[in-house]
Amino acid sequence: MRSAETIKEDWTFLEYSTKEFTHGLHLYPARMHPEIAKRLITKYVSDTKNVVFDPFMGSGGVLVEALLNGNNSVGIDVNPFAVLLSKVKTTTIVPTTLQKTYDAIMVKSKRDYTKNAIYDTMPKSKSLNLQFWYKPDVSYKLSILKHHIFDLDAPKTITDFFKVCFSLTSRNASNQRNSIYKIYRMNKEKLPQFNPDVFEIFSKICEKNIEKMADFTSAIKTKARAFPILGDTRKIHEAFSRVPSGILDDNKVHLVVTSPPYGDHGTTVAYGQFSKHPGLWLELPEEKLFEVDSIGLGGRKKKEFKNLDSPILDSTLQQVEKMDKKLTKKINHSGRASDVYSFFYDLDLCLEQISSVLKPNKSHCCFVVANRTVRRIKIPTDQIIVELGKKYGLKHVDTIYRTIANKAMAIKNAPENISDVTGETMTKESIVIWKY
Repeated sequence: MRSAETIKEDWTFLEYSTKEFTHGLHLYPARMHPEIAKRLITKYVSDTKNVVFDPFMGSGGVLVEALLNGNNSVGIDVNPFAVLLSKVKTTTIVPTTLQKTYDAIMVKSKRDYTKNAIYDTMPKSKSLNLQFWYKPDVSYKLSILKHHIFDLDAPKTITDFFKVCFSLTSRNASNQRNSIYKIYRMNKEKLPQFNPDVFEIFSKICEKNIEKMADFTSAIKTKARAFPILGDTRKIHEAFSRVPSGILDDNKVHLVVTSPPYGDHGTTVAYGQFSKHPGLWLELPEEKLFEVDSIGLGGRKKKEFKNLDSPILDSTLQQVEKMDKKLTKKINHSGRASDVYSFFYDLDLCLEQISSVLKPNKSHCCFVVANRTVRRIKIPTDQIIVELGKKYGLKHVDTIYRTIANKAMAIKNAPENISDVTGETMTKESIVIWKY
C-alpha cells in the first residue's frame, strides 16, 4: 500500500497526468481525475483486505487506482461500452504478447488492403449512417482491422484490449468533432482536407496503449482483482450477486469512491451518445447501448414530486419552476423542474442502496459532484446529497472544493437556445465525504 505521507493537499492536480497507466487507453466523458481516487483510497483504506466500490464506474478509473493500491474493487455501470473499457483497463497483460498480436494484425490487415479483400464487418444498424460519418477508405480499412481483431485466436482479454484500440481508432478517423463528447460532424470547410490513415492511427494507438499496459502490469504488486459489472446502482444487490465469493466482506464494502452523472444527459454529459458509434462497431448489445441515456439517473421523468427530505432541493425546485413559467413561453423545452427532481429521485434511490452495502462503523463514502445550472438557477448538488444521505445513516464529514483543470466542455453554453443568452457550465467540483 502507498504511504499517505507522500500525498500533497492540493486537489486541483493541474500538473498531474490523467493518462498514466491504463487511465489513458481510451477517452471517456467526465472522468474523475485519477489523483482524486488515489488520494481518497490512500486516506480511507486501512489495509488491502478493504474493498473499494464505484457505483457509477464509467471507464473504471477508481478500480484502476484500487488495484494499484492493492485492493479488490467492484464497479457498476449501465453502459456496456464503459464495462468493456473498465475490464480492459483493470486486466494486466504481458506486453510482449500484445506486441506479437499487434504485429500479426497489421501484417494481415495491410496484406488484405493491397489485395482488396472484402469482409462483411461494417455495422448493420440503420442508426449509423456510415457514408455520413466515415469516408469510404476509412470504413474499408476499419472493416479489415475489425475482421482480424474479432478473428484472433487469443484469450478474450487480449482480443478486448485490441477492441479498445480499434474503438479509439474508429473515433479518431471518423468525420465527427473529436474535441467534444457529443456527436457532431466536423464543419464542411474542414471535411475535404480530412483524410486520415486508419492503419497509421491504429498503429500509434496500439504502440501507446501497449506501453501503458506494460507500465500498469509492472506496477501491480498484489493479487487484487477488479470486478466491473453491467448493472444498475438502483439494484446493487442484484449486481453484487455476480461478484465471486470471498471478495466482499459479508456482502459489504469499506469505501465508496464515485462521481455520479451531473444530471440529465440532454444538456450535460451524453454517455450514450459518446458510446453509440464505437459500440456499434464492436457489436455491443444495441438495445443496451441505446438505452444508456434513457435509463440513467433522471432519464425517466417523474410526474409527481414526493418529499425526499431535502429542504434545499425543495427550495431549488421552486426557483426552477418559477423560471419554467417565464421561459416556456419563449422556447419549446418542457418544464425543467421535472428534470431536476427526477435526477435527485433516482440519486436518492442510489444513496439508499449504497448505504445498504457499506460496512457499519468501518466505512466511508466519497462523491465527486459538480453543481450544474438549470434555468439560470445553480443546483447545489453537494448540499442536497448531504441532506438526502442523512436518512440512510450517512454522516457528513467534509466537503472539499476543487477547480476542474481539464474538461472537454465549453465554458459557456446556450441551454435554452435563446439568441445571445448564454450560461456558465461546470468548472468546479465538490468532494463530499461521509462516514457510515
